[in-house]
Amino acid sequence: MDSTPPCSTQLPFSDGTFFHEVRVRYGETDQMGRVHHANYLLYMEEARTAMMRALGASYAQLERDGIGLPVRKADLRYRNAALYEELLVVETRIERVGPASVTFAYRIVRPETDGRDTLVATGSTELACISMAKDSGGLIHLPDRLRAAFTCAHHA
Repeated sequence: MDSTPPCSTQLPFSDGTFFHEVRVRYGETDQMGRVHHANYLLYMEEARTAMMRALGASYAQLERDGIGLPVRKADLRYRNAALYEELLVVETRIERVGPASVTFAYRIVRPETDGRDTLVATGSTELACISMAKDSGGLIHLPDRLRAAFTCAHHA
């Protein structure tokens, strides 16, 4: 039986998808002028933490409360190059909420002037919930308030 409380507040975004804009900075590109592959993971992290903040689950506050959410699995598929100064939109959704983990799915797109989006990359990250106390056993269940926020976004 699921002990997660029902959604009590309206989400700050619609249909379970959180949209986060990033502008490609010069230092994020390689010698060919394209975004270096590792930076897509940073864009996903920036969008994920912004989504969590919008859900009322600030990652900074979680850490102050002794809870960590390290990435234990990351997947990334490149589709099209992104270039310096391009605006990208990272679409973030919660794909799965487990007892002690959460999985986020991402689409990174470049909005085009004709109204269509060019898919730049897709990916996912799975985060484990851990206690940051030195004497803890590590992995812990998601706190109820965090599980509720993630579950509401997942089912939106």
